[in-house]
Amino acid sequence: MKRMTWIVAALVSVATLSLAGEARAQTAGHRVAVVNIGTVFTKYKKAVDFKSEMEATLKPFKDQAEKIKKDVLAYQSGIADPKTEPKLKEQYQQAIISLKRQLEDLDGNARKTIGKKQEDHLIQLYKEVSAHIQAVASANGIHLVLGYGEPPDADLMTFANINRKLTGMDMGGSVPLYFHSTLDISDVVVQSLNRNVPGTPVSGGGKN
Repeated sequence: MKRMTWIVAALVSVATLSLAGEARAQTAGHRVAVVNIGTVFTKYKKAVDFKSEMEATLKPFKDQAEKIKKDVLAYQSGIADPKTEPKLKEQYQQAIISLKRQLEDLDGNARKTIGKKQEDHLIQLYKEVSAHIQAVASANGIHLVLGYGEPPDADLMTFANINRKLTGMDMGGSVPLYFHSTLDISDVVVQSLNRNVPGTPVSGGGKN
């Protein structure tokens, strides 16, 4: 597959890695590490709290949307019932149109409610994560940190996940296909972040 040919050149340096003690890139003595952003945002207490806050804010909208969807299904069942009079079916159809418009309005209101807050929080979280990645890298003599996204504790060999990776590579993104476990500093970054959140345990088997 043509889109995969460039990966060969990108992985040539992997063959030069020494696994004595820690995996180190030998070119010019530079050290490389990787961070799974999915892991970081799943374990960073502030990100978890923000997600819970957004879910609580959206709950009334979701509850209302579920009620509207149930009403739509009820009207659709009435229309499908051969015993329902034609005139009543027309009324049901108009009711469905009205309910679908309510759903659209509800979706718009939900987006307005959390949109700016979500944007501001995401920017702040990214700044904090980026700063701590730099701090961990500097403290451990790491010269390059590559970020990637992988769903934590999930089957990585599903079609959806594989297709996501291939699509990312097709669009010019870089996806690590293999790295030694000692290169992954995700847990160390999480511990560094959580130390700044009062009352958050920071113990764990990190790597550096």
